[in-house]
Amino acid sequence: MPTNVPPQYRDAEQRFRDAVTIQAKIAALQEMLQIMPKHKGTDHLKAQLRSRLSRLMSDLETSSGGKGGRTEPFSLPKEGAGRVTLIGPTNVGKSQILNSSTGARTKVGAYELSTQEPVPGMYPYGDIYIQMVDTPPITNRATQSRLYGLLRTSDIFVFVADLTNNPIDQTEESFSELSEWGFNLIGPRTEIGEDDDQYTSKPTIIICNKADIPGALDEFGEMEDKYGSKYPVLMFSAEENVGEEELGEEIFQALDIMRVYPKSPRERLQDFRKQDPIVLSVGSTVGEAAQEVHKDLSQSLKFAILWGKSGKFEGQRVGRNHQLHDGDVIEIHS
Repeated sequence: MPTNVPPQYRDAEQRFRDAVTIQAKIAALQEMLQIMPKHKGTDHLKAQLRSRLSRLMSDLETSSGGKGGRTEPFSLPKEGAGRVTLIGPTNVGKSQILNSSTGARTKVGAYELSTQEPVPGMYPYGDIYIQMVDTPPITNRATQSRLYGLLRTSDIFVFVADLTNNPIDQTEESFSELSEWGFNLIGPRTEIGEDDDQYTSKPTIIICNKADIPGALDEFGEMEDKYGSKYPVLMFSAEENVGEEELGEEIFQALDIMRVYPKSPRERLQDFRKQDPIVLSVGSTVGEAAQEVHKDLSQSLKFAILWGKSGKFEGQRVGRNHQLHDGDVIEIHS
């Protein structure tokens, strides 16, 4: 069956051949996938393009992103305990949410497309910092394909909808765009299977912004009815700082991480203050915590003294295979 691709596809194909940076190649490939007609005749070609795109994304994630030129603003380094990316159409309040949650300086405008490039900030939550990224509107074709790498390296998607402007339609449009890109939106507590692609299966949270405006509560109820069985749906007002605490809790749970506080054997327990925790995956052990403190410490580890919920009693002596709990304090002995 012929592919019958349109002229715009051939133009994007030529841009791919002419591209000299990884980002430019990715942008051209993503545009080709978007333009390509959807029928059986293009299935093989689509599979080839996605395979090529996957290889380029792997190269991008382990490189600086090409030769020469200025730093690619869409290739942000990951920082903190995880990356949360704000997604949605224009004027839903993503920039204001980033500003109020992280203190990052991003342009807030009552006009379309005020955010042209990703803007990162550090979101504080319980002694740790989580990277939060504001993005251009997901439907903006001028920047859309360049977002692909950033979205793949995100740990959580936070969709932002405006309760005063058809929030279900906005959310469905954003969901549809990412489905076209091959992303699988899952509930934050859904386990990613061995056969699932960790770069495209993304825990998802929905923020219903502008809850302070009259009439918004009815729309919020409809959003809950539509999406609440699969995703956390949060009432939010960036203007009045409503919902930030709940958002932090949902993000922390979705990251599937825990905080463990190392204590020096030379420090008295009564003088110890919980700060600067080690961030570990839920289910991690004493040995893995020691590895995070110092790689040599894990090899010489004899035992640890534990204070916290994972122990049977305070000051319990545990071995390297003991599983830890969020908030535990450990004193490592080697």
